Amino acid sequence: MKNCPAVFRYEIRREPDGDERFGPRIEPWQERDFAALDPAWRALAPRPSFRRRRPAKIRRAWIERPRGHSKTFDMAVQIAWVLLMGRKNLCGLVAAADRDQANLVWEAVRGLQQANPGVCRQLEFQKHVIRNGKRRTRLEIVSADVASSWGLLPDFVICDELSHWDRPDLFYSLSSSAAKKPDCVLAVLTNAGIGRGWQWDVREHARTHPAEWHFSSLQGCVAPWIAPESLVEQRRTLPPTVFARLWLNEWQHSDGEFVTLAEAEACRDVRLCEQTRGRAGTRYVAAIDYAEKRDFTAAIVAHREPEGRVVVDRLDVRVPAPGEPVPVAWVEEWIARTARDFPGTRFVVDPHQLVGVIQRLDGVHDIHRFEFQGSKGNHALATTLRRLIVERQVAWFPGCGTVHSDRGRDDLDTELASLLLKHSANGHCRIDHRIHLHDDRAFVLGAACLHLLREPAAPDWLHVAPPSRFGGFSIFGAG
Repeated sequence: MKNCPAVFRYEIRREPDGDERFGPRIEPWQERDFAALDPAWRALAPRPSFRRRRPAKIRRAWIERPRGHSKTFDMAVQIAWVLLMGRKNLCGLVAAADRDQANLVWEAVRGLQQANPGVCRQLEFQKHVIRNGKRRTRLEIVSADVASSWGLLPDFVICDELSHWDRPDLFYSLSSSAAKKPDCVLAVLTNAGIGRGWQWDVREHARTHPAEWHFSSLQGCVAPWIAPESLVEQRRTLPPTVFARLWLNEWQHSDGEFVTLAEAEACRDVRLCEQTRGRAGTRYVAAIDYAEKRDFTAAIVAHREPEGRVVVDRLDVRVPAPGEPVPVAWVEEWIARTARDFPGTRFVVDPHQLVGVIQRLDGVHDIHRFEFQGSKGNHALATTLRRLIVERQVAWFPGCGTVHSDRGRDDLDTELASLLLKHSANGHCRIDHRIHLHDDRAFVLGAACLHLLREPAAPDWLHVAPPSRFGGFSIFGAG
């Protein structure tokens, strides 16, 4: 009977085209989390047989798992049950740092209905809302809009990927709303986070109050559906601290470093030197990142060798001074000079920078616009560039990108070693710089590498595939 949440999850199918039931595939660590919240979910159902059960002592849950360990789907199963069986006018909320992340739960419930149309036929899906018209139960998707979250009276609240929330205001408002109803269920789904901020305080409160909270923290990658070769690939691609947080579920003190100075310096090839002219028959790509006042303006020329290694031919950096911004004319002159000295060069530019310059030069030179779409392009740039550096499949000449600085050595090597690799809740990552430092040289290097790897001659092992459930990569089309 679907009246019981345990029977419901045992009988449903996970895939629309499959006959295998979900129940027999549930791992023991999943079942422990399900069982801990079953009494609280039953308390939201209207039937007297449920009411006569022992009152739910645990209505709060902290569920912390590595990536790929079914946090979202498992919660979708519980939400589907309570929307189908909950008392009339029951209302639940799913909250995340942004609506795109919160909508992953909406999509998971939708997928559950598609796989089980007979059982879930009463569920109606609208933008940011799921309804059961017969019982007038509903689920609403909210994001970090604190002004609209105060005063709500939900019957259950799901806080998705809490470790990625920038501010605590939304959580505080929702947790206070949950306290206003005696049967309200509050569940936090998250991966391990960074630092010892307010999220860590919530976690530790949950861990040290077992009479009120079900606390579950899964250590290590234990899901049998995650292929070992996928973990090997992720370990090779991500910095150790980022891999440990995402895939081993270990809290970190800070964001992971992008690469070490030793890894960056290993790509410095003493046999190379800065080039002033291109070679006939070589395909060159130039990437430009323009900043008028505060950041550096960086412009790079690179090519790919027959065996696949990307080589930097030159990297020019223009540093603004107080009261002396970088003129747009510098970029136009650099493009003209590069087109003359490196014939056939394709120029990779940001379409949101120097719009007038791009329009004027579009018919004169081979201009390619680096389009930003969500966060996929920054993810591709960061992960691809890091892998090329770690595997020494990119090289540059000694002193590449050097600028004069009061802080001492300041070149491409030191910039790369100063960067952080930051992850968003949706699994995408990006490079970022620490305060008073820069990432402009790294960005143009990554953009050039991405474009060079798109060429048909790219070796198979460097192919960058579309995103997968195991955290694969997407190529070009940034964010």
